[in-house]
Amino acid sequence: HSAASPSPAPGAPRGRGRSLGRPAVAPEAPLAPPRTQEEEPGGGRVVQAADRFRALVAGRPWRRRRRAIIAGTLVTLLVLVAALAAAVMLPALQVRDITVEGTGYVAEEDVREAVASHTGDSVLLLPTHEIADRAAQVPGVASAEVDRAWPDGMTVTVTEAAPVAQLTRADGSTAVVDAAGEELPAAAAEGATLVPMTVQGGAADPEGAAATMSEVLASLPDPLRGAVREVSASSTSDVTLVLTLEDGGTKTVVWGDAHDAELKAEVVQALLGRPGTTIDVSSPVAPVTR
Repeated sequence: HSAASPSPAPGAPRGRGRSLGRPAVAPEAPLAPPRTQEEEPGGGRVVQAADRFRALVAGRPWRRRRRAIIAGTLVTLLVLVAALAAAVMLPALQVRDITVEGTGYVAEEDVREAVASHTGDSVLLLPTHEIADRAAQVPGVASAEVDRAWPDGMTVTVTEAAPVAQLTRADGSTAVVDAAGEELPAAAAEGATLVPMTVQGGAADPEGAAATMSEVLASLPDPLRGAVREVSASSTSDVTLVLTLEDGGTKTVVWGDAHDAELKAEVVQALLGRPGTTIDVSSPVAPVTR
């Protein structure tokens, strides 16, 4: 021992200390478990190239099922298209019978003739809306609906326009008209209660006067419309009504044009009980009775 080295304590066994010049032996570290081929030191997974190639080549089951479903769907669609094309060409599905329903004064033959151009068309491809529009062009038809009647027909159901007045023109000719002023077949007058409408002689616009009278008549509320005895006009701005009162008398209403119909009707109903024989509501905000 050098002078700087401490002396061993008395009674301590000698020879158990580290010999001079001999290095200290480090304690042995525990053995790490052997690393498999599928793990990396960082915890990742090593995929063998052979396994990856095999997965790419073999594919996955859900991919195979998807291809089978797509192929089956395409085949089904092709079969359906072919069946539809064959059905369209079948003579048994071509229109031969046309049934007309809902007519009263409108002649069934007129409606059938209006849609006859679609005879021979396939029932599957019938343009029902177009056919209904054709049927609605027949005088007296307000609207129409078309349905397929399997296997080789179609049904046209019409709604007739309601006649409201008997129009006497300036030249003396007459016509039955609906609320829109459209002329109806003469048969529409049978059994109907019609209001006489007269275009006064010398009218500058007889067609406009007739149309305005029809519009005014159609805009009246039920209590007033039921009391109208006659309507006359010489232009679009001087419509005059004659009302029948409950006591059997009459009252003349100068209506004017077709504007402000709702307000005019309210004013007329409010003034019917006032003295006088004439109510002027051509300006409804300033009515006049006389």
